[in-house]
Amino acid sequence: MAFDEQDTAHLTGVRSDDSVVPVSGMSTGTADQLYLALRVAAIEEYLERADALPFVADDLFINFDDERAAAGLRLLVELSRKTQVLFFTHHQHLVDIARETCGTGARVVNLMTVTS
Repeated sequence: MAFDEQDTAHLTGVRSDDSVVPVSGMSTGTADQLYLALRVAAIEEYLERADALPFVADDLFINFDDERAAAGLRLLVELSRKTQVLFFTHHQHLVDIARETCGTGARVVNLMTVTS
C-alpha cells in the first residue's frame, strides 16, 4: 500500500528486487492474481464470523498462464474446504488444468451435455 500527496491509499506490489509497482504497472494477469488474493482473503475473513455462502467465479483465470491458473485452482480447492466454490469457464484448457491439478477435488459438469 502506498499513499500519494493527498494521503490517499493506492494498492501496490513489490517486485523480487524490492521495487514498488502500482497496479497500473502490472500485467493484466498479475493484477488479476492480486485481486483474486484480495477477494479470497476477504472471503476467508468473512467466513470466520458468518455463515458460508457460495463463491462463484466466472472465467476467473482468463488472463492467467497455465502455471498461474493451476495455482489459482489449487487455491480454490483450499477455499472449497470452507465454502462451496463454483467455477465457470468455457475454456477447455482450463477444464483440463483443473482435472490435472485438482484430481478428485474438482467435479466437472459440462453444461453443453446436460439435457432437460
